[in-house]
Amino acid sequence: MALGLQLEDPDVFTNTHKIMASSKNCTTLRLLHYPCLPEDKIIKPGQIRCGEHTDYGSITLLFQDNMPGLEVLPLGCSEYVPAPPLPGAIVVNVADLMQRWTGDRLKSTRHRVSIPSEECHRRVPRRSLAFFVHPDDDTVIECLDGSQKYPPITAYDYLWQRLKATYEY
Repeated sequence: MALGLQLEDPDVFTNTHKIMASSKNCTTLRLLHYPCLPEDKIIKPGQIRCGEHTDYGSITLLFQDNMPGLEVLPLGCSEYVPAPPLPGAIVVNVADLMQRWTGDRLKSTRHRVSIPSEECHRRVPRRSLAFFVHPDDDTVIECLDGSQKYPPITAYDYLWQRLKATYEY
């Protein structure tokens, strides 16, 4: 990514994601399971399995089974589009912290998981494996383009700020 963005330091991202298997990095691997829906389940209009959101970290690597449901909202659009699973493919989502880090050159992807319209797909569980990648906790996130679009913040403080806003009511 650093090479594609033509950053001065081509190792800026690898150097800030060095201790992912430690308590000083919030990278998380999650198994996401959406059970099959009972035949008598009435689906309400607009009902979905996982509400629209963006991910908080640097990137997310998503490994999907062959069940449909993932939808993305293209930039500048108001309608979600299906992101059907492709055999052997890994979905790579730019997440919120990467958008901030790149001064909005890379955009975080708003997405959700819908209930399939096909009855046969509703009767099968959907599973995916999400690898939510975060920089090391003490990494200071500043706009890599030198702009002051966002104030500096550590990766750890940014994540907790987002979690607090999400779960505060």
